[in-house]
Amino acid sequence: MHEDGQSAQEVVLVTGASSGIGKGIATYLAAKGYKVFGTSRREQASTDFQWKALDVTNRTSIERCAGEIMAEVGRIDILINNAGLGMVSSLEEAPQENVEQLINTNFYGTMWLIQEVMPIMRKQGRGKIFNISSIAGLMGLPYRSIYSASKFAIEGLTESLRCEVEKFGVQVCTIQPGSIRTDIKGSRVSHLPEASPYNPELKYVENTINQEVESGIEVNDVATMIERLLKKQKLQPKYVVAKPFQKMVANPLRRLLPSSIFERLVKGHYKISK
Repeated sequence: MHEDGQSAQEVVLVTGASSGIGKGIATYLAAKGYKVFGTSRREQASTDFQWKALDVTNRTSIERCAGEIMAEVGRIDILINNAGLGMVSSLEEAPQENVEQLINTNFYGTMWLIQEVMPIMRKQGRGKIFNISSIAGLMGLPYRSIYSASKFAIEGLTESLRCEVEKFGVQVCTIQPGSIRTDIKGSRVSHLPEASPYNPELKYVENTINQEVESGIEVNDVATMIERLLKKQKLQPKYVVAKPFQKMVANPLRRLLPSSIFERLVKGHYKISK
């Protein structure tokens, strides 16, 4: 029995569940007794949860996936918008094709899934939506302008949506991970031309990100946080999950320091010249 009195097995939809955070969340929640549908574009040979084909950049695919779940179990209680792409590039040199791919995945995919699932949750009179953002959604990070922009957009969308849907019993929040030990490098768009006028800073930032990922928190740190939040009666707007230093930078320092000083700290961390 959950705190809000719901005794039936809750149905969870997790996007981007073929690897990394999404797979970790889906696997963990399935082991805890939730009915989990994990999605990815490519078929998964074997999972600990039920797999569904889904391309979050295709509205027809989203409609089909939600329709299949409703036909099978008749409800969607929890949506975890995790599917996303990373990108390292100077803004000036960012290839338009990659920019569109990232925005379509990180922003439009999240928005379209919410639009598809909200009528279901509204009719149920209950539901929880977790949008996986990033600490890059709290601060603009050098050479990650497109990625930060997509996550800032998710933060704004979530804040607005919370006010709109609370009266229907639907709660929404963002989860803001720091660096997490995953194979995100394999799905990251890295545009690092040798002749870039932004080198060597551009390559230094890429290497720094990789090092931070290697020493980051575990995927299960995010999964266990979400499980705790599923049992809460009321969700706060934002939850940061990161190592202490990143958590401190993302929250108290970002809010308390003058903008000029905080910017100098960020530039110093990434060896950005004046």
